[in-house]
Amino acid sequence: MSEQLFKSFAIIGAGPNTGIHIVKAFLAIGAPILVIARPASTNVTALPADDPNLKVVRADYTSASEISTVLREHKVDVLISTVTLVFGGVVGQNVLADAAKEAGVKLFVPSEFGIKPQLAKGGLAFQKTDFAVYAKSIGLPTLRVFNGLFYEFVPWLTALADTGKFHIVNKGETPGSFTAVSDVAGYVAHILTTQPPSRLLDVEIQIEGQRATLSEIGALYKGRAPVVHCDALPTEGVVNAHFRTFFQKHVEAGGGSCGWNPVTESDDAESASKDNSRWEGHHWLTVSEALEQ
Repeated sequence: MSEQLFKSFAIIGAGPNTGIHIVKAFLAIGAPILVIARPASTNVTALPADDPNLKVVRADYTSASEISTVLREHKVDVLISTVTLVFGGVVGQNVLADAAKEAGVKLFVPSEFGIKPQLAKGGLAFQKTDFAVYAKSIGLPTLRVFNGLFYEFVPWLTALADTGKFHIVNKGETPGSFTAVSDVAGYVAHILTTQPPSRLLDVEIQIEGQRATLSEIGALYKGRAPVVHCDALPTEGVVNAHFRTFFQKHVEAGGGSCGWNPVTESDDAESASKDNSRWEGHHWLTVSEALEQ
C-alpha cells in the first residue's frame, strides 16, 4: 500500500526574501497553502488577492496557543517557517515548534534555506543548530533544506548593492553552492506535495543550482562593476560590514558548499547536489541566467 501524501500546508514568515516565493510556488502547481501572518504585517499585500488556493490568517508568533489553535483549525500537516535570522525570528521558532507539536503537525520545515549553520555558540547561524536540537528533543520531525547561497544574496554579501563594486574578501577561489530563490521555492513545493512522508521526516536536503566561486561570479559583472579584492569589506556606507566579511571568510574556508560538514569542517563536493534528483527533469538556473532575470 502506498503512503498517503501530505495534503495541508501552512507557512509562517511569508516575507519578500523567501517566503512569498514559496507561497507562489505552491499556488503555481495548484496546491492550497495557508499563510499565517503577524497581526501588523504588510507582506500579505504582495500576495495574489484572488487565488482560491490561498488563505491568510493573522496570529501572534510569540503565542504557542494562538498558533496551535490556527494549525488545529486548518488541520495542517506541514508547517513551513521562513522567519528571518537577522531580526531574531529563528530564535522564536521554539514557540512555533511547541505549537506545531501540540496541534499534531506531522512535519516542520524550519528556516534553513541557505548554508549549513556552524555548531558552536557564536558561529555563523548557530541558532539554527540550536533549533534543530530543540525540535528533536520534543519529538517534532523536521525537514532541513540547504541550498548554499542564494544568487540574489551575492550583491549584498559583496557590498555591490552598497558601493557599486564587487568586493571579494581574500582570493574568493573556493567553490560554493549557489541556487536561485525561485528554484528553492519550487523545489520545496514540489517535494512536499509529491514525496511520501517516509522520504521527508527528519531528513536533511542538499541542493545546488551551480557550483561556483565568488571570483567566477565577479567576472560575470565585467563591464558593469569593478571587482575589488580586499582583506575586509569597507565599513563606510556598508551596514553589517564585519558580518559580511565574516560570512565571506566562512565561504572561502569551504562553508558555502552544501557538501560542507560542520563537524569535520570538510567539503564533499559530490554530495552538495545529492537531492537535486528529487525534482526530476527540472532545469536549475545558472548564476548567469539568474543575473539576467
